[in-house]
Amino acid sequence: MQPLKNIRHPKIVTLVIVTVFCAVANAFVALSNTTSVTFFTVLFLLTTIVVCQTLMCFDYLKLKRCHHKFHQVSRQQAQIKAQRGREEALALKILNHINSTTERTPDHAHVWQKPLQGFSGDLALAYESKHGHKYTLLADLTGHGIAAAISAAPVASIFRATVRNCLSVEDIATELNNRLQELLPSGFFCCAAIILDNHGTVTACNAGLPDIIITDDDGNIINTIASTQLPLGIEYITAEDVEVFTNAFQQRHQLYAFTDGLIETRGANDEVFDFEKLTTLVSSRNDGTGRLDEITECFESFSKDSQINDDISIVEVIIR
Repeated sequence: MQPLKNIRHPKIVTLVIVTVFCAVANAFVALSNTTSVTFFTVLFLLTTIVVCQTLMCFDYLKLKRCHHKFHQVSRQQAQIKAQRGREEALALKILNHINSTTERTPDHAHVWQKPLQGFSGDLALAYESKHGHKYTLLADLTGHGIAAAISAAPVASIFRATVRNCLSVEDIATELNNRLQELLPSGFFCCAAIILDNHGTVTACNAGLPDIIITDDDGNIINTIASTQLPLGIEYITAEDVEVFTNAFQQRHQLYAFTDGLIETRGANDEVFDFEKLTTLVSSRNDGTGRLDEITECFESFSKDSQINDDISIVEVIIR
């Protein structure tokens, strides 16, 4: 912003000059026609008028500068908004590309996502190998928008390649972790659940997500799988470093993996949709179609008058 002495405005300068000229002329007229007391009274009044006119000029200059500053800030905000729009469009293009190169989601995995922005920074993928091995991945990537989208691309590519090679959960976690450690900048990582259903034998790795819940058809909670692994991409590991849950199920069960945005959402009355509320929902009897619709309907009703603060994802895996 320029100082006042460096600002020139032709109309203002002309007004000040004319006002001063008139004041001096009137003072001389008063001097020639009145007493000295009257002269000084007139001179004082005219001086007051000049000062007021000058102050009005300065106020005009200040108003003009404020108006200019307002338009400058508006232009900056418009540029920021346009840049954000370009970034979101690029992120959406990346995620759409990931989805377009993904085979049809197998029937064993049901996914529901509620994005913070126009798209979700969480990544949910499911594949079935040619040998009937059913793989599921839920990943919560660092950040939102373009940062999350850039991280999602290698995660999807690596997971797809390892699944096609029918690798174990330990090997998939190791490959994802070490590749992300090489690719991602410092401070970027990936919380993930990697799940394999090998004809009823479930192997799962929870790396930084909330507890995974396993229920039977009657709604009994059979197991919870806590996070025993650091989020992927923080430090190098070997397959021996990966801790997994393994259990064989003779009958159909349901497994629920979700991101922390789900159980950290607050309703209009500041109540939290917490882990306890979720376990109540997954404890209902299952008719064979799963419980995801019931869970999401309850969540939408709970959060309809509140604003979410994170991407939300939940995956229901049917174990047969």
